[in-house]
Amino acid sequence: MAMDDEVSGAVGTSTSFALRLGQTIFSAASLLFMSLGVEFHNYTAFCFLVTIMGLVIPWSITLALIDLYSVLIHCPIRQPGILLFMF
Repeated sequence: MAMDDEVSGAVGTSTSFALRLGQTIFSAASLLFMSLGVEFHNYTAFCFLVTIMGLVIPWSITLALIDLYSVLIHCPIRQPGILLFMF
C-alpha cells in the first residue's frame, strides 16, 4: 500500500472526524440516559459505566478537534510535524 493512499477512517481524515463526532454525541446521550433512567449510584456496574463515559467524552472531543484541525489545514497527521507530536 502506498503512502498517499487514504485509508477510510484513518486519523486526520474527514471520515475520522465524523466518526469521532458521532462517538462523542452517542457517548453523551448514553451518559444522559444512564444517569436519568435509574439510580445508578446503587449499582456498581452503572457506576463504572458512568465513569467510563465521563472519560470517553473528553477523549473523543480531543481527537475530534485534532481531526478537524488536520482536515482544515490539509495536513494528514501521519506526516512528521507538530500535529504528530501533539497526538
